[in-house]
Amino acid sequence: MTDQTLSNPAASCSLRSIRLRHGNLNISADLTAGSFKYVKTVLSYQNKLNEDATSFDFRTDLITDRKSTVRLQISLNLKDLLLKSLYWHVYIILEDPASGELAEIPVHMDTRQRLFHKFLYNGAHHTENGFSFYPFYTGDKTLAFAYRECTPYDSTSLIYKEIFAVLLYRLTRSYWKKQHICLVCEKFSSMAQDNGYYFFKHCMENNEQAYLNKKILYIIDKKSPDYPKVAPYGRNIIPFMSLRHMCCLLAAELIISSDSKYHAYATQCRHSIFNRYIKKKKSVFLQHGVTALKRVDSIYGKGNRSACDLFIVTNTMEEKIILDNFGYEPAEVANTGFARWDVLKDCSQESHNILIMPTWRNWLDSVSDEAFENSDYFRNYMQLLNSERFSEILEKYDLQIYFYLHAKFQSHLKTFRIASNRIHVLSFGDTPVNEMLMKCRMLITDYSSVCWDMLYQNKPTLFYQFDLDQYNEAHGSYIDMHKDLFGDRAETSSELFDLIEKAAEHDFALKPAYARQRSEYFQFKDQQHSRQICKAIKRRFC
Repeated sequence: MTDQTLSNPAASCSLRSIRLRHGNLNISADLTAGSFKYVKTVLSYQNKLNEDATSFDFRTDLITDRKSTVRLQISLNLKDLLLKSLYWHVYIILEDPASGELAEIPVHMDTRQRLFHKFLYNGAHHTENGFSFYPFYTGDKTLAFAYRECTPYDSTSLIYKEIFAVLLYRLTRSYWKKQHICLVCEKFSSMAQDNGYYFFKHCMENNEQAYLNKKILYIIDKKSPDYPKVAPYGRNIIPFMSLRHMCCLLAAELIISSDSKYHAYATQCRHSIFNRYIKKKKSVFLQHGVTALKRVDSIYGKGNRSACDLFIVTNTMEEKIILDNFGYEPAEVANTGFARWDVLKDCSQESHNILIMPTWRNWLDSVSDEAFENSDYFRNYMQLLNSERFSEILEKYDLQIYFYLHAKFQSHLKTFRIASNRIHVLSFGDTPVNEMLMKCRMLITDYSSVCWDMLYQNKPTLFYQFDLDQYNEAHGSYIDMHKDLFGDRAETSSELFDLIEKAAEHDFALKPAYARQRSEYFQFKDQQHSRQICKAIKRRFC
């Protein structure tokens, strides 16, 4: 890859065709190079970590001169490549004969090509680990490829169901519109454990539908372990990706979610046309964690794809972070506290439990088990959990450890092999996070925002940050991890063990300095957060 992107309008490249068969990728494209010289074509993967940037050179099989245009025939054997998730881009590398400098241009896709690859082309390279590599077009209408785990919604049959749903909705629009539908969901509409669920539960039990003049519906996959929790709410539950779900989404006046509004649908599926409808919907972002330890303004900032119309925050510090970094106006931010805090209370009086809950790393998102096991992340936690000194501490203070991987890493759970019978590895959905946080005496995390749930309960958190420089390079933070945390931090397992012992010796009491931070942070501690959210929604939308 070069450091220069060519802006000279005399040079351009347009896609002619793509063929994916038996692991071989063949591309035909027309290149207008102007005064530049063609060098090669690369398939480029770029991550937020520079060390993870990867590119592979295509083989140029044929170059045919066509007056001012060159017809390129290029190929790549995907079976020999170590592919990473998620996005790969194709760049033409050109050389300026005068200066010898290299520059790159993307491969553009015209309207016909974009429609063909969106709706008709289903070619892909499938790997043994259940991943698929297939073409798509970017927001700039250029060629790219996705490499991700296959889903049940990736086939072209989804298109026909969506088209039927759109036609059905248009025929019955008046029926749907008079319901004033408000949809609530959580991560990928797959669970009922977070702010979305507790907000919905509050609305059902306190007649907030009448207060907001909206039909409040909860979206969830019927296969979810949490489905029995919401099933008693009957017609207020929408089965994920059902025909009713599609019609309700088209009719919805508001989407309320603990994640982006796009989690209200399987928008990552290859052929869906519903992105364009969701984009127009008003939304409330309940959040699933306090915004401070990880920079996300490039995702949730105003004007970005996952922007919202009302941003729910938990304290004055976080409110300032949003107003200073995300581009929202004060009327678009509501300091209410989290809906899940309505039921949050300390239930650890007789407990000997410590919860270890590390967050994810975007450079390990959707990687293979082999790549995950070779990561510093995996090695550090395996070393921690299997340490002889750790086992001795657990025996000495009669402690039980519950290790809970982030939802994005749950597919790698089987790679963690723990010898101690005092350490329990938890699967996603086994126990709601809220319950684990209430039952534990102390939390050990790295950069997870659930530390605020612990602070809300007046319980301590230890921060184990062995890869802070790498994390800051990839994610970044709004606070200084060395000075602004409300818990002691360690960068090595030895330092962490010392802190665990000190905490156990003091019966896991929150230190006075951190208790003072707690009193400064929270505007509401009355466990009426969902009510406050309803008031904010009414002010903003009703």
